[in-house]
Amino acid sequence: MPQRASILSGILYKLYAVRVRRLRHAVLWLTIKLDGGEMLSHILRRIYSDYHGIEIGMYSYGGCFNSVRIAKGTKIGRYCSFAGDVWRFNGNHPMKFRSMHPYFYEPFFGYVREELIHRSELVIGNDVWVGQNVCILPGVRRIGDGAVLGAGSVVTKDVPDFAVVVGSPARVIRYRFSKETQLAIKASRWWDRSIEEVQKDLGEFTRPVDDEQ
Repeated sequence: MPQRASILSGILYKLYAVRVRRLRHAVLWLTIKLDGGEMLSHILRRIYSDYHGIEIGMYSYGGCFNSVRIAKGTKIGRYCSFAGDVWRFNGNHPMKFRSMHPYFYEPFFGYVREELIHRSELVIGNDVWVGQNVCILPGVRRIGDGAVLGAGSVVTKDVPDFAVVVGSPARVIRYRFSKETQLAIKASRWWDRSIEEVQKDLGEFTRPVDDEQ
């Protein structure tokens, strides 16, 4: 990155600390423009990690860049594809309390001194496709590499590698590849490579996998 662009990126990163919605929207927009898009922006990922507690791997894009809908404690792998309207929650209302209202468990409102519910963490693997209006509930801890979450799914439990899940609650309807092919793809760890490196083997990524299930 040229020195001038690097300096500007640093300024934008610090400006984001100002909690003014319009300013933050402007900072994100400029950051994306400066870095050539959200798939490639390192500063955008640093902003989400440091200010929102959301880790997003390189080349992932879409609704993962939404600090309102994607809760703190979410770690997203590389090359993931998110539809625009995706929700990931990290806590439930306390059903055992006399009241489930956030006044009585969330210190933000000033009635309690500390948070009284558990906030979960979620790891989403690499090359995951999350469809429109997917809702991921707090009980989910892991979504595997290469998984597909079908549009409108309500995900209530962990999703295995390469599984295709749909419905409410979401259930596995099939796997993208045979077990042998899944293991081979996992072993290759192709997602650890940069897009420039992957481009050298572009033919392997632009045709169906030769797989017998």
